[in-house]
Amino acid sequence: MDLFADMAEIFPLMRGGGGFLVAIGLGILVGTFGGRRWRIVWLIAGAALGIVIMAVGGATKLIFAGLPYPPIWQWVVLGVAFLVEGYLVSVVVRKQPDMDSRGFWMWMLFAVGVHFLILGVSHGPVCAALAIVCMANALIGLRATGVDFRVFWAIDGVLKILAGAGMLWLSYR
Repeated sequence: MDLFADMAEIFPLMRGGGGFLVAIGLGILVGTFGGRRWRIVWLIAGAALGIVIMAVGGATKLIFAGLPYPPIWQWVVLGVAFLVEGYLVSVVVRKQPDMDSRGFWMWMLFAVGVHFLILGVSHGPVCAALAIVCMANALIGLRATGVDFRVFWAIDGVLKILAGAGMLWLSYR
């Protein structure tokens, strides 16, 4: 079954997005094992590593090696997704001011999932599927008050690592 054969050619941003997801997923997963500061530090470290991966990959042309350059509309979708994420994060910060609360972190994960749904248009169906499972994980985390919310934070990190690795694998096959 070659369902995903042309995916990287249709969604060339998938490769860089996959590298970023692996890095941020690792940051989220490591951040699970500490308090809020630990989570924030590793979240920032994962994002910074992801940005470095994309910058180096872009500068060396590794990200787009063998792929067509993404059409402008995919870059526009990427920009819209970041704007929506920024807006949703600001809403979460206003509505959930306790940064140590389950509500804050689960709504934050949900907001990121929404932005992945938009990115599915420019990064492909793996990213869209990731969006759905990340949003479902966050909603379950909001409801499952008997379970430490860091469990759902860790699941989110693992989901991002797996989806990112899948996107990378598909883009190089």
